[in-house]
Amino acid sequence: MKIIIKYLAKPQHKDALEKALRSIIGITRKAHGCVQCDLHPSLDNRLVLFFDQLWESEDSWKQYLERKHMQEFTNQTEAMIDTIDTCVSEY
Repeated sequence: MKIIIKYLAKPQHKDALEKALRSIIGITRKAHGCVQCDLHPSLDNRLVLFFDQLWESEDSWKQYLERKHMQEFTNQTEAMIDTIDTCVSEY
């Protein structure tokens, strides 16, 4: 399962959001079922960040989202984000 999350950061929080996203890459890569996890800043808009993930299954991705550190990440970053768009597809 391929997941691409497009974050549009609030201008005053772009650097903090990028730092927060980078801080969970290693944890995500080690998660059961995670095949790949990368962060890509947009070349067109400096406020846009793409969080690109590949998971073995939808269940493994959903279980990962339930983990405590992901709940903390969401609480920590929600005020930094203007919009989030998530694209989910089979791989």
